[in-house]
Amino acid sequence: MEDRLKETEARINMYGFLSRLFIEEIDEDTLKKIKENPDILEMFPKTKEWEDFEKKELKKLIDEDLNVDFTTIFLINVYPYQSVFINDEGYINPTITNPALMFYQEHGYSIDLTETRALSPDHIAVEFEFMMTVAKDELEALKKGDIKEANRLRSIQKKFIEEHLGQWAPVYLLSARDIAETPFYYDVCDLALDFILSDYEYLVEKENEEKEEARN
Repeated sequence: MEDRLKETEARINMYGFLSRLFIEEIDEDTLKKIKENPDILEMFPKTKEWEDFEKKELKKLIDEDLNVDFTTIFLINVYPYQSVFINDEGYINPTITNPALMFYQEHGYSIDLTETRALSPDHIAVEFEFMMTVAKDELEALKKGDIKEANRLRSIQKKFIEEHLGQWAPVYLLSARDIAETPFYYDVCDLALDFILSDYEYLVEKENEEKEEARN
């Protein structure tokens, strides 16, 4: 149980971190935390070796390099929306027929976009936030000793990756990574890609363990 609590907390933190990195340009405080925390910096290998990251003032780096790259990748070239990648027409779908929104509502969750820059509920940062929110609920169920509810919530997360996040985000992240001009946003895309794939493997493994225990 203790291991599962720690694993779930780590997953919550990572999904929250990724959501922050994709929803808007990086801020100085977040970049400083990345730079000064060796454990976090290890997740940004190309950034770690980037000369400008080491020598430039953070504000200058953000204004001259990172904000430009963020705009070029996410606002101009590769829109971070599931509907853009799934629909043949390639347009953003902000309506109530949006499949991601329907999934949220079907499982009892609502999404408020008024505090974000996302144009529809299938923005990659919103999908990361959804995973974080369900994982938080799983953690609360675990703390209450409600394993059945925790497992149900974990199955929702697995299903969401299978039906939504995993259907488009890997292809999107590869495309975004390939046009990144800075090591930082290359690392951001690579980190997100690796985490989605590894988290899905984790969820499958845990579900299989759960089924095996039920048989014994």
